Amino acid sequence: EEVENYKEILNIGFVPVGSIDIEFLEPTTSEGLNADFLKENGEGVHHIAFEVEDLDAAVANAVRNGVRVLLGPTEGARGKRIVFLDGISLGGTIVELLESPQSTDQQ
Repeated sequence: EEVENYKEILNIGFVPVGSIDIEFLEPTTSEGLNADFLKENGEGVHHIAFEVEDLDAAVANAVRNGVRVLLGPTEGARGKRIVFLDGISLGGTIVELLESPQSTDQQ
């Protein structure tokens, strides 16, 4: 398990399960996207993340298909570039796209 404090608004814990990581988020303030989610929904799945090799191309493709960007591109946990996409147009669950480490290592 790896835990980090992200920008003083979240404690983030990662638990590896096979080839995936399950990320646990704990808001450390009463304001913000994650704190609001807890107030409105209680505990549960906030978002699902997918690694992509080319974040900019993946976001452009999503936008072309009518998906709204909620946040990003920005630096996320573990220093990866991330974007959050609006869950309303994706079946109700927010989607996080994160640039895979392989893509930056290969360039």
